Amino acid sequence: MGSAYSRTALCTRIHALIYNQGLPSIFLTLNPADIHSPVALYFAGVKLDLDKIQIEQLMTTYKRAEIIASHPVATAKFFHLLISNILDTMIVGGVLGPIKAYFGTVENQGRGSLHLHILIWLDHDMKPSDMKEKIQNANFREKLKAYLEDIIKEDLDEFKDKHVFESFDESRVQATPPRLSRDNVYDTPLPNRHSEKAVHNESISAMNTSQNESKVIPACLPTPNPSSPNFASRFRADIVQLVETSNIHKHSDTCYKYWNANRGDKKSCRMRMPRKLVPSSIIDPDTFFFLLCS
Repeated sequence: MGSAYSRTALCTRIHALIYNQGLPSIFLTLNPADIHSPVALYFAGVKLDLDKIQIEQLMTTYKRAEIIASHPVATAKFFHLLISNILDTMIVGGVLGPIKAYFGTVENQGRGSLHLHILIWLDHDMKPSDMKEKIQNANFREKLKAYLEDIIKEDLDEFKDKHVFESFDESRVQATPPRLSRDNVYDTPLPNRHSEKAVHNESISAMNTSQNESKVIPACLPTPNPSSPNFASRFRADIVQLVETSNIHKHSDTCYKYWNANRGDKKSCRMRMPRKLVPSSIIDPDTFFFLLCS
């Protein structure tokens, strides 16, 4: 975000936009995992076939981080490409519904990686006072809950498909191919019982490859191809694997970086984890408290 002056200038522009469009509807942070992205490595000069990535090309997490840190321009190109596509999908593509304005600022973390904070104005003329009045209506609350549950997911129930995961796990153990491809992972046929001797050595090699692949962070793998068979099931399985591997909260020093024992602060996670689990989403018409089921 630059200097204190530039931050002040950005705040002024945000205030002007709020004056013109009203209060924003959504605040969103996009924080790409550049050190786990084959695309970022590709921009950094690593020779990769992004459609057919070899296990050994991905290197260790430390080596990937070293390459990314040594190529800030390549990392910025990756960030710009990814964020542009996400915004085109969400804003222009209408994933969040009709949008009349948005405003984003790019920041860098301590290690230098980039992330985006963005305010989004949904295309409606509802003021806070209108929301306060309409939220008293049960029908409006149900529609609002349906919208929020559609764009925000805090559980994996809708994504899990038992049949997909049974086939997925079995194929990985039996004969996972050496190329890291989502299509290969899901489509690998099981070995024929009558040809076990003929493929014995290949099976051992495949199992070794599978063990190596299991250590690879799912974010490094290609996303499912929309034109491939059973894309919907593969996409759901992909989401579950990503979330269960990389998006389950574990307390770290970052959770308590604002905690000061000398001030007598209560040591609590600034991410507010763990959170209360509820069986269904709640909107309190008196306090306007929103609690999505998880």
